[in-house]
Amino acid sequence: MELIVIGGTFSNYPASYKRQFFLDMINTINGSVSPNLEAAQLANETAERRIVGISIETRPDWVDETEVKLLRKLGVTKVQLGVQALDETILKRINRGHSLESVAKATRLLKDAGIKICYHFMPNLPGSNPGKDLAMARLMYEDPRFKPDFLKIYPVQVIPGTALYREWEKGEYVPYSEELLRDTLLSIKLITPRYCRIDRLVRDISKKWVAAGTKATNMRQYLQAELKVQGKVCQCIRCREVKAADFTLDPDLNDEVIETLGATEHLLTFEKADRLFSLLRLRLPTVSSALFSELKGCAIIRELHTYGKTVAHTAKTSSKTQHRGLGKKLMAQAEQIARQAGYAKIAVISSIGTRDYYRQLGYERLGYYMVKNISSLH
Repeated sequence: MELIVIGGTFSNYPASYKRQFFLDMINTINGSVSPNLEAAQLANETAERRIVGISIETRPDWVDETEVKLLRKLGVTKVQLGVQALDETILKRINRGHSLESVAKATRLLKDAGIKICYHFMPNLPGSNPGKDLAMARLMYEDPRFKPDFLKIYPVQVIPGTALYREWEKGEYVPYSEELLRDTLLSIKLITPRYCRIDRLVRDISKKWVAAGTKATNMRQYLQAELKVQGKVCQCIRCREVKAADFTLDPDLNDEVIETLGATEHLLTFEKADRLFSLLRLRLPTVSSALFSELKGCAIIRELHTYGKTVAHTAKTSSKTQHRGLGKKLMAQAEQIARQAGYAKIAVISSIGTRDYYRQLGYERLGYYMVKNISSLH
């Protein structure tokens, strides 16, 4: 089970409220009442319904050392950042209140803690145009300061009662036509690198609330149909996932090196015939995170994911992709890469419900991570 806490700026709530909120969520999933957060997390390690990931939404300028420490204490493994634009002029034009520097700082802090990152990106903002939108996407994908693991694209929609609505009423803001918007989104999709997953392509808002801008809630379907007509494909992770197909191919192991601010990363994947079966994100930091002593001298596995139809963790046989040993093979490869790069230890940002899996691979819990000594590997 994955938990997603969405809406608003989660970091803005008091720390005591956040701890209680998470305790109540985990107790509900466990079906029992634990006296504190640590006890609830321990109970979930062997619960019937185990948590395999926790995601929250926040702003880049609310991410600092104190917040990252609390997020890990809560068990958060993924953070969605409301970046909106990667252009200082546009950010000022919309009174966003944060800068590209704060985006870069938040991204590095989170990645150094092993946390996966999703950017929220909004084409058609005031002050932008299709060319700028595409340029911002290139910057996001290619600049080592950014490079999100996941992306949610939210084209601007004008909602009554907002400042943008008043600008639109006066003719000071004009949204793209539906055709121009689709062309813009298609261009962004086609330059999306293989390391990134486009989670969403439009915000699912009721048509009755939208005064101007797209009202299509199935934008991905439109774009996929157009790509097929053009004979082109999107290389993002979501478009390559094996989905519910049976495991009938012998996939190849691939290693893509990604340079980021403060670290070299390896995206290890099992793929075959444009189908993605499993992936692992390995981070080799130039300097260990100063926030967590257990990460000193560690390489960090930020994500391990096998795609396909969900199979119960107790199931031993299946025709699907999961429980085929792909994850264990990726873990072994990551350990070898880390050792060859000079790391004596490797850490995993394990969710609370998957700690047992890593224990079976020789990892031990240290603080908020699962850690293994790899100095003796051959």
